[in-house]
Amino acid sequence: YDFARVLKNNKQFKKSEIYYTKVLNLIDRQHYLYPNASDGRGIVRDKLGKWDTAEKDFMNSLAASSNQPYVINYLAYSWIEKGINIERSLKMLEKAIRLKKNDGYITDSYGWAFYKLKKYKKTKKYLELAVRLMPLDPTVNDHYGDSLWMNNQFIQARYYWSYVLKLK
Repeated sequence: YDFARVLKNNKQFKKSEIYYTKVLNLIDRQHYLYPNASDGRGIVRDKLGKWDTAEKDFMNSLAASSNQPYVINYLAYSWIEKGINIERSLKMLEKAIRLKKNDGYITDSYGWAFYKLKKYKKTKKYLELAVRLMPLDPTVNDHYGDSLWMNNQFIQARYYWSYVLKLK
C-alpha cells in the first residue's frame, strides 16, 4: 500500500495502479486499508484516463467508509466537470462540508455545482468564501471570476482572471 502511494505521489500511475490492485486483491472490504486503497486506485485510474473504473473505485471506497470528505469531493467535482450527477454531487458536497468545515477545495466544488446549475448568486457566495480560504489557488480564483461575470460584475471578473494568470 505504501509503495503504491509513493508511486502515485511521484506520478508513476501505471505502476501505482498495479500495486493498489494487488493490495485490494489481498484484503476484503472490511479491512481498514480498503477505503484508502480503493480511493488511491481511483485517483490513478482517473489520471490514466480510465474514468469508468475510477468511478467504481471511488464508489467502493465510499461504500466501505462513507465519511471521507476528500473522496466525496473528488468524485462529486469529477461528476460536475463531466456535467453529470450535479444534483447528487451537490448533496454529497453538503455532507463533505459538514465533515470538513472551511475547506477551500470542498467549498469551491460546492460553489461550482451551483454554477453548473446556473444558480449564480449562490455560486458567488460559496466561491467568494473559497477564495478567502485559498487566495493563491488559480482554479478557485478562476471559478470566482466566472461567478462574478455571471453576476454582471465584469470589471471584478476581469481582475480575478488577470490575477489567475500571475499565479503558479
